[in-house]
Amino acid sequence: MTAEETLSSRRLYEGAVVRLRVDRVRMPSGREAVREVVEHNGAVAILAVDREGRVLLVRQHRHPAGHPLLELPAGTLDCGEEPEACAARELEEETGFRAGRLQRLGGFFVSPGYCTEYIQAYLATDLKPGNAGGGDEEEIQVLALPLAEVLRLVEGGELQDAKSLAALLLYLRLGESS
Repeated sequence: MTAEETLSSRRLYEGAVVRLRVDRVRMPSGREAVREVVEHNGAVAILAVDREGRVLLVRQHRHPAGHPLLELPAGTLDCGEEPEACAARELEEETGFRAGRLQRLGGFFVSPGYCTEYIQAYLATDLKPGNAGGGDEEEIQVLALPLAEVLRLVEGGELQDAKSLAALLLYLRLGESS
C-alpha cells in the first residue's frame, strides 16, 4: 500500500498540548481528500509495580470525560525529551516514587485516524520513595492494588482508560513470554 501525498497543509490551532492542522492529500487512486490532524508530542504510560507486587494507579478528574478516571501514571513528552526520562519524571511527579529500573514494554498510537499521539509504555520496578509534585493543575490520588484486583477493575468496566488497558496487555504479554 502506498502513502498518501500531502498537497497542502494549513495550521488552524496551536495550544499547550495539541496543535490542529488540515491537510489536503492525494490518495493512491488519484482522488483528493482532506485530513484533519491533531498533532501531539507523544506520551508515556508507566506500569509501576511495588515490592509487594501491587500496581500503582492514579485517580484524577479528566475534564473531557466529565468525571474522575482510574489510570496508570502517564504524561506528555516535553519537546526534545527522551521517553524514558519522561517516564521517570512522570512516575515521580504523579506517585512520589522513583523507579530503580525502567523497561520499555512497547508502544502504540492512540487514535491514528486523526491524531499523531504515540504512547510508549514502561514497566517500573524497584520503586523507592521520591518527591510527588504533580503541580497546580493536577489533583491525584494514588492507589496500590494487586494485579488481580486491577484486572477485576478492567473486567468490571471501572478501568476505562485506553493507555492503561494497552499497557496492561503489553505487561501481561511480557509475563507469558517469560
